[in-house]
Amino acid sequence: MSLIVQDSGMLTLLQTLDPEVSARGNEYNGACDRLAHQLANQLVGNSPEQPTIEMTLRPGAIKFTEPTIVAFSGAEFKAKSGDRDIFINRIYLFDRGDELIFGESTRGNRVYLAVAGGIKVEGSNVLRSGDEVIMCRDYTPQHDELFNMLKQQKEVNWGVDTYALVEVYLSDTYHIVRRPDVPDAVYEALEANEYTVRNEKYRAALYLEGAGVDVDTEGIEHPGLKGGVYIADGQPVLALNDFNDYTTAPHIGTIPSYHLHKLVQKRAGSHIRFKCIGADDAHANLYAHHLWVKSLFKAIDYKLSKELIKEKM
Repeated sequence: MSLIVQDSGMLTLLQTLDPEVSARGNEYNGACDRLAHQLANQLVGNSPEQPTIEMTLRPGAIKFTEPTIVAFSGAEFKAKSGDRDIFINRIYLFDRGDELIFGESTRGNRVYLAVAGGIKVEGSNVLRSGDEVIMCRDYTPQHDELFNMLKQQKEVNWGVDTYALVEVYLSDTYHIVRRPDVPDAVYEALEANEYTVRNEKYRAALYLEGAGVDVDTEGIEHPGLKGGVYIADGQPVLALNDFNDYTTAPHIGTIPSYHLHKLVQKRAGSHIRFKCIGADDAHANLYAHHLWVKSLFKAIDYKLSKELIKEKM
């Protein structure tokens, strides 16, 4: 059976953590917000590698053709199914014929929908209104128990609270890892000012505006890489997943992966400040972030196991 994309919204894609998997014949490659992708999968008992449905800025509507357990994470879009309010970072059971409809977002612009048992990526990963998404239904014993628990109540009464994600999503400060061949004056200028997101080129780059930054491009290489910080016409440009492999704009530093998930949730008009750090500090922060993610996922597993045991008693 399948999910039906009733309305594809602005940009709806099937995405994975591995760009090589998503890239086969596809225009857009790899989940932008890797943390939200993994968190949605974790909530429904999937492995992190399972595909999710990534919806940007204006999500549409999904119709279910059989009982299906789902969770979504990332941007805080309001959602409904009939008279039910559907909340971010919670687990829900939808019956055949139910529709999930998204409304406005109070924070962020990308949401990731995971389906228990997984979904398939076939052909293009760009989803359009009327498309079907095939469900794998690779259910584990835990999935079976979760189905039984949700038959009556249709949802769990807990979720990942927004305040648990404050540290990783709500700050407007972003680290830039310095390059040794870029003058300190460039970093001082970036740290001294606040920038506003002017616009996003779909999944390729965020364009900022604010106080100008002068860069002498002589001797600076121009690699195109995810998280790269570039200066174009005196303004910072921040590279996202589908940035070019090479650019003529000078590369002056890189935003570490532990800040990329909140970066891709920035919308036009959002504010950004920079803090420039060395590679050693970035590695230490990356390890601390890794430990935090592990503890969050363990807490979800513990809470879910506790609920399933309670259901058996």
